[in-house]
Amino acid sequence: MPFNHLYHSPEDEDRYNERKYGHLKNQQPTSNNYDNYYNLACSLWQLEKLTAAEKMFLKIINSNEKHYSTTYYHSSDIPGDTTVNSYGYGSYTSSYKHNAAIYLTKIYIEQKKFDKALSFLKVAVKKYKVSYNCGTGFHRQQDEYNFLYGCIYEGQKKYYQVMDLLLPECLTRDDEIIVRTIQKLYSAKQITKKLKDAENSIKCEFDSLPSLTYQTIYSSNSKTEKTDTLIYYSGTASINLFGKLVQIPRPNLENGERITKERFLKEFRESSFYYNLSKDK
Repeated sequence: MPFNHLYHSPEDEDRYNERKYGHLKNQQPTSNNYDNYYNLACSLWQLEKLTAAEKMFLKIINSNEKHYSTTYYHSSDIPGDTTVNSYGYGSYTSSYKHNAAIYLTKIYIEQKKFDKALSFLKVAVKKYKVSYNCGTGFHRQQDEYNFLYGCIYEGQKKYYQVMDLLLPECLTRDDEIIVRTIQKLYSAKQITKKLKDAENSIKCEFDSLPSLTYQTIYSSNSKTEKTDTLIYYSGTASINLFGKLVQIPRPNLENGERITKERFLKEFRESSFYYNLSKDK
């Protein structure tokens, strides 16, 4: 997947918000307009009107408005479901000031004001902290944090901090930041050697017990579903990549298949990371 949390995707709703609530740009947030005020700032960001969005997000950060100073808890319970969710799994918290600090981080990254970006990212992560009790939400949040830190460290030319931060997950996504960083630190010849050294360093552990996956196939002709059970033998593999221990993602296996060292190496060579570092050689 592309590793990018710095993009604008304006929709009709954003243009509507600017038309309807544009007069709020030069006002202060209040208990009557706080939500429309925040939504307008977000829409201005999407519309790439960064100067106006920056001013509004700064007012949100500095506001004493109680709605902005509150951390909200969102239950994972389903409306109408009488089962009590004792563990809170799937619940999360949110904060207007956390979101405003994240947007300001992105604005300052785009403006190449990396020190200011870092200060607001720390405000979001540490001062106005929000949390997720769900693996999907938690990992997406960490992914965004790592991307923003990576952008800032790259902009500050702290390349070894980029390496420490992004190398461990570099085979799981299409990460342009880590590729650019490696190309700044190493020559083409050195990169070729490092990739070869990584292949030679591979260590594998193969499962002795089978794994099971259930695969449901829907037939549009007969309008029926068929569920197959896939049984295969998987495992884990790691390599020493540019001085860091990196796990190779487990590939999807067919029924009856056993993972091999060669299959893990194939997975490594077919990663976007490997391709992007090798394509110009």
